[in-house]
Amino acid sequence: MRDALPGWLRRLIRPYLDYNPPLAIWIDLSMFRYLNECTPEMQILNLGSGVGLFDQYLQPHLNFINVDVSFATKNLDVAADAHSLPFANESLDAVYSNAVLEHVQRPWQVAEEIHRVLRPGGKIFINVPFLTIIHDTHDYFRFTDKGLQILFSGFEEVASGVSVGPSSFLGPFFVEYLLCFIPGRRLKILLRRPLSWLAWPIKYLDLLIRSSVDLRLTADGFYYVGVKKS
Repeated sequence: MRDALPGWLRRLIRPYLDYNPPLAIWIDLSMFRYLNECTPEMQILNLGSGVGLFDQYLQPHLNFINVDVSFATKNLDVAADAHSLPFANESLDAVYSNAVLEHVQRPWQVAEEIHRVLRPGGKIFINVPFLTIIHDTHDYFRFTDKGLQILFSGFEEVASGVSVGPSSFLGPFFVEYLLCFIPGRRLKILLRRPLSWLAWPIKYLDLLIRSSVDLRLTADGFYYVGVKKS
């Protein structure tokens, strides 16, 4: 579609088409703080390692085994399905999974696999969405904080809470909602970037309400840190 436009118009709209401004902001990085306390000798399964979208929050000393279902993954160590992990029982020290469980078809089975491969006292660091738009062709589930507690009932909770607030949901929702009124795929593609530029500041409203006791009712995402029970 871009090649069909006149050269001057392509140059004019290129900044909008080439840059996708982030519409979400973390308001609680506690999960990463707990994760970064892991020692270098600990083997940590990075479940659904993807393209390393959140690597800036991770310390370089962490000893990751990067696992993903796709071979087109950054620094991939093992290609595997999370429903059937190729690791022995009680062989790992920790599992880190960020924005992955919504993309698996049976998250309860993946939770059982996580529990199986961890040693007693092994740690989990999980982040999942609650209110967010459908963002992938393989996007199946959403989770509440209490849902996470049930899903990982074989673990003792260390910390949990809202990782991403409701304002980070409003930006993407605002863009997709307005695009519903736009006819034609090409026009939607053309307008998505300008609308994203308009919506990206909305996320910063989360900083004003991050201490609200009711934040969990409209959270964009939740985190859970736990220890496997003996």
